[in-house]
Amino acid sequence: MLKLDPIWQPDSQQKQFRLLLEAMSRPGECYAIATIPEDGSVALSVLATLLDAEVSLADPDDLLRIEDWPMLQAKPELSEQADYILCDGAHPPDFIPKIGTLACPEQSATLLLVVEELGQAINSQSALKMKLTGPGIAASSILSISGLNPEWLSVREDWIDSFPLGVDWILVDKARITALPRTTKVELL
Repeated sequence: MLKLDPIWQPDSQQKQFRLLLEAMSRPGECYAIATIPEDGSVALSVLATLLDAEVSLADPDDLLRIEDWPMLQAKPELSEQADYILCDGAHPPDFIPKIGTLACPEQSATLLLVVEELGQAINSQSALKMKLTGPGIAASSILSISGLNPEWLSVREDWIDSFPLGVDWILVDKARITALPRTTKVELL
């Protein structure tokens, strides 16, 4: 009998989807991942929840294993045209994703950035500390990210400066996720 990792099971994907909704609703809050796959790839768990045969995926940093692609069912695509883009946050961005159109702002990319560590207070000299404001945040909140190249924040500002156009981010470390929707304002501290 074929044994599937729990990330491919509907009940696990439903729990994961609810967690993603919470993360998008409360930007900068870190959530423990519902189901971590056997290989430890939190990013794969998120992708297993979000993707199907109707969407496209770019993996410019080759973070996925070749055997993951058939299970994800997503169409491989260039970063500039993909619906979802999986990236190593430590590498600087070298593409411009889809940001949607005024008629269809939802036809933009969602970026999944793999980072070293997420949290409200990370004790690392290299961690980026940010003040977040916007919908879903009471007044402001603090998010620290270790393993994120600062260029990502710079290009994000360009990508979201024509609201409602823009990209949404999901950030993952080894056990947690957080989200930065296009409506979230980020100020480096």
